[in-house]
Amino acid sequence: KSFPLLILQENLGKIWFAKLSPLEGSGVTLMAPFQLYESLAALSLGAGGITAQNFRDHLGLVDRKCIGDQHSWIMRWQGRLVNQDILSQQEGLLETGTWFVVRKGLQLRQAFLWELRWFYPSVQLKAANTSQPHMAEEMINTFIRNATAGRVSRLVNGLSPSTNLVLASYVHFKGKWKTRSQCHGSEFQDFYNDGSSKVQVPMTTWCGKLQYKIDPTYTMIKLPLIGTAYIMLVQPVKPDTLESIESTLDVNSIILKSGIVKLVLPRFKWNSTYDVKELYHRMNLPDMLSGRANFSRLHNDQNLTPDQVIQHVIFEVMEDGEKSTPPGHVPFSNTTITTEIRIDKPFFFRVFGEILNDLLLLGRVKKLH
Repeated sequence: KSFPLLILQENLGKIWFAKLSPLEGSGVTLMAPFQLYESLAALSLGAGGITAQNFRDHLGLVDRKCIGDQHSWIMRWQGRLVNQDILSQQEGLLETGTWFVVRKGLQLRQAFLWELRWFYPSVQLKAANTSQPHMAEEMINTFIRNATAGRVSRLVNGLSPSTNLVLASYVHFKGKWKTRSQCHGSEFQDFYNDGSSKVQVPMTTWCGKLQYKIDPTYTMIKLPLIGTAYIMLVQPVKPDTLESIESTLDVNSIILKSGIVKLVLPRFKWNSTYDVKELYHRMNLPDMLSGRANFSRLHNDQNLTPDQVIQHVIFEVMEDGEKSTPPGHVPFSNTTITTEIRIDKPFFFRVFGEILNDLLLLGRVKKLH
């Protein structure tokens, strides 16, 4: 069942990402579908009634050939193994964390606590005195800041004395180019945010052998990373076609050619935070995360619903300065380079694992500052 679950996560990721676009105000949108999937699956353990059934259908935790609750356990166990496979195969590239924070004194059901430990042992359960919201925010954010070595400072805010439950997750993708660049250059250059306005941003020049495709409507490049991951980057010729190309182009089905390329592109170091509850509101799924949801397997109070569900993603790729040039390699010169590609307009990218062909991360850059 691993392959169908990976396909489901990829399909859900694309749906989530499309709905997320209007929520992103900074110009850079990032999402890690496998981590969001695990967070929602962990939360679904507390769902009851029609909400539980909606979660199972939505997350693919239902096997139509089986009857009863046993099949849900089987699918959850398989989902846990899939997530462990993803993390183990990308060890060193991915760092993740998920925190389930409840109001201090709230007695959660033992069945929920047992299943949470069994299926999602990486999810950390914490309690906070939300009757004093500012102190609770400081406590939660201090814990997350320490757990992420200072990379995430204020993930949770806007708590109230009535807050019962907050679910926060974090993903840090730390990539390195698989081979060293054979030419060096890093300087501020123009990036055209919407085809007319421009801004000076740090751009990196990379020379070497790459797979790419230059189409009349877009340019696509495959960027291999150390380990078992790669980036598929697509820059439309016309910025206003970005969403339409993104929604229709199957990036892994395109035939690419290999050649010596001089690639100029922005430095890959961005972060993005978004509200999953608002995302689900836009997806018109009110029975899953809104006040109408049933989380009676969490607590006796059926009106208890998650107040915040947040995901934060950090994405960065850098050159491996310690990796030596292969023996016998001839340095590049201007006469060796056959193609120059400039990534200086809005683009989108997807990060895949090579072994499972799993979608690790989606990204879109519409505007840089």
